[in-house]
Amino acid sequence: MPRPDIRAPETLFIRQRPDHVPPESLDHAELAASIASLELKLLSSKRSLMAAQTAGVLLVTFVVVLGGLLLYFGPSPFLQHVFHNSESLVATTYDVVLWWLALVMLAVFGGIFGDQLLRGRLRLARGWKHRVAELSRRLDDAQRERQRREAGR
Repeated sequence: MPRPDIRAPETLFIRQRPDHVPPESLDHAELAASIASLELKLLSSKRSLMAAQTAGVLLVTFVVVLGGLLLYFGPSPFLQHVFHNSESLVATTYDVVLWWLALVMLAVFGGIFGDQLLRGRLRLARGWKHRVAELSRRLDDAQRERQRREAGR
């Protein structure tokens, strides 16, 4: 079977097969190069997925630790810890009101910021997860095609 000219208009605009099997117009060397490229892309995508998942875990850990530190300081020595003043360790009404105001404001703004950041991080991780699944399927199809061609020799 003669090899088609890949620069011809009818081969430039060949529709991708729905099963993602490499086109018949690829010879063995091009198929091997395609498989090597897919393996590198898959490895890179897996690393990016791992980095996105690790960043998500670190972000959640950071938010939990920050909340724990905020609760550790508590309302009684709040102003003294903030302004490094150790005159009185008794919580006044003013201290408690400022504490709860600061706690509520940090919870609201921190929650909004953390939610948006975590949603973006999870969206990024889901994107990389889909990319890894797609590349795995394409790599499996290309390897099956190579095995089919080698068995047909």
